[in-house]
Amino acid sequence: TLKRKELRQHLNDGLINHGGQLLQYTLAVASQLNDFIPRPEYTGMLQKIRDDITEVRSGLAEKFDMVVGKLTGLERRIESLESSGGGDTRIRNEVHELQSKTRDLNTECGNLRERNMSLEREVRDKVSIIDRLRSRMDQADESLALNTVKITDLESRRGPRAQQAIHSYNGTLLWKMEGYERKRQDAINGVKTALYSPPFYSAQYGYKMCAKIYMNGDGFGKGSHLSLFFVVMRGDYDALQTWPFQKKITMMLLDQGNGDHMIDAFNSDPQSSSFQRPKSDMNIASGSPLFMPLDSLSNRQYIKDDVMFVKIIVD
Repeated sequence: TLKRKELRQHLNDGLINHGGQLLQYTLAVASQLNDFIPRPEYTGMLQKIRDDITEVRSGLAEKFDMVVGKLTGLERRIESLESSGGGDTRIRNEVHELQSKTRDLNTECGNLRERNMSLEREVRDKVSIIDRLRSRMDQADESLALNTVKITDLESRRGPRAQQAIHSYNGTLLWKMEGYERKRQDAINGVKTALYSPPFYSAQYGYKMCAKIYMNGDGFGKGSHLSLFFVVMRGDYDALQTWPFQKKITMMLLDQGNGDHMIDAFNSDPQSSSFQRPKSDMNIASGSPLFMPLDSLSNRQYIKDDVMFVKIIVD
């Protein structure tokens, strides 16, 4: 039989600690979903998971409040017994009753723990599904962008006029992007996160290249920066080129007002796979995920009449 002081200690150390741990577990499970960026294809599933967790957390919180309230009442009764100095028989009966209620509360805490563990397992399963969906969406984005470049390249071969409008053969790309707001919103919604420029060449029979831009950022810049990259493509004259690719790349976001352009320049790394002879249509992009803070785009005239210009110089 527990003594009164031991019973109080057991109640404090056991029930409250268990309750605090369960609440922490629930909060941790809920926070696991905060790193995912919703896309139209699975926004509904993600929202349902969040709603389920909110409902369960609310129920758990109410039950914990009830348990803590009961614990407080039990402690007050123990204090009352100690101060009243009632008969031993009465005290023993009260202690037995308190012990019985404590067991009931511990059982209830155990049930809450089991419910919380079940919730954790359910969330892990659904998070795994979301991971797979996100991976498939990323692959679809890359495939769509690559096909867009191929189509642009094929269209450029229809005639000299179209070829001059799309291609450059002097190592300089001037990329005009119309419909900036729509493209930016598509990137935010995950409809089309990456855009590829038309191909351009270092010389008439030189390296084939293009630019790649993320309107809502990529990697460390996701959601906060405009990310701009340079891509070496597989060309018709690669057998005549010197590999690895060794050039200086200058990337510019053009100010359409005062000429206060945003510029980033770097030398190609001969050790990087991005600058080896391409074995597929494109090498891995290389550049700046933190090219320009998104909230700084409005500070100058980088966007004018819903149009943005990017310039790439290779020399």
